[in-house]
Amino acid sequence: MANMRSRLRSSNVLARVEQALKQSHRRYYLAPPENPHGVPRTILKALQLQTLAGDQRPYDLRLQQLLTLHDLQKGGA
Repeated sequence: MANMRSRLRSSNVLARVEQALKQSHRRYYLAPPENPHGVPRTILKALQLQTLAGDQRPYDLRLQQLLTLHDLQKGGA
């Protein structure tokens, strides 16, 4: 048995097997799920991309528009 281990070490088979096992057991993380009680991420990103004035009113109005659009698309699909 010791002779076989030395042959495996010399041919680099153990390193290749170890590398293959590391890659085959890699974890792939999913994106965190949407919060059903909050504002969807797509709407928040759309608001972030739009430059609104420092006043809160335009921000709130646009948020309401995006939410109603989202609800309409969600209900129609």
